[in-house]
Amino acid sequence: MPFILIQGTYHLVSRNAKGEATGLEPDGDSIHFRPANPDLLKRLAQPGRPYKLNNIGSLMLRLEGIDALELHYTPDSGGGSTHQPRPLADNARNFLTGLLGLNPVPYAPPRNVRVKPPVERDATPGFILSRTLEINGRPVSFAFAGNPPAADGAEATLTTSLLKRSLNYKLVQNGHAYPLFYEGLFADLRNAMATAARQARKNKRGLWPLDKSQTGLVVNGQADLEMGGAIYPKLFRRLTDYLAEKNGPLSDFPSWLAQKWELVLDMRTLNFTHFDNLLKVQGNKVKMMRQPEEMVFISQK
Repeated sequence: MPFILIQGTYHLVSRNAKGEATGLEPDGDSIHFRPANPDLLKRLAQPGRPYKLNNIGSLMLRLEGIDALELHYTPDSGGGSTHQPRPLADNARNFLTGLLGLNPVPYAPPRNVRVKPPVERDATPGFILSRTLEINGRPVSFAFAGNPPAADGAEATLTTSLLKRSLNYKLVQNGHAYPLFYEGLFADLRNAMATAARQARKNKRGLWPLDKSQTGLVVNGQADLEMGGAIYPKLFRRLTDYLAEKNGPLSDFPSWLAQKWELVLDMRTLNFTHFDNLLKVQGNKVKMMRQPEEMVFISQK
């Protein structure tokens, strides 16, 4: 299935039913986008919920191929919002809005997550390349600022040279996001993103000096996930869901995760396995046995 090129604008502020300005909540791998022609969204595959536009005609994007530190995550079983270490998570968001020329962005205290209108800049022009909506109805996209290489609604090929213009690639290249690959992402694009991640890690850019995904993070409770150190966001989300649902010892986490049957292609061995098999728990410390770019996750259809 080819990518669909969709032109539009990126937004920090929406409107409520009364027409009053209301702030949105961007983070390091998602931001609101208003398509110039909303009907183009109907051409995207819809495996889950349909897309839903807000009062200004925008919707949240999910940037493909990357995973940034969580600023506001609510576990599946409910409960309060949590986050990964700040200001690292804020840095990723601020880098993204900076790429779009939207900084400085005011945020509402004390959480500093929701944009606080008025803003100096909004509605930055750009375009996305997308093929599908994710399960919650967000377009899974490669996002770009500036002028598109083809007409609105055109079927487009994402070359590696065009990929390197994307916000997605620049976030990984500068150490503000981890790679997160699913089976639908072509090998040449994965390889380019993986190279960017390895270079960012080698040069200790962004989050990498504080990353504990491979060295291990001590987890006695949610506070350790919020403040203890940066880990792969997918692992953070699974640990957060486990603590919210079971609140058990870390030793029980692998067996809980095994029940999720989260299928992964291990790029070291080229064997299919499950996410729990690529983790190691010793006492109250958890770590990943693979680098993020060495895993390709298989979507749950």
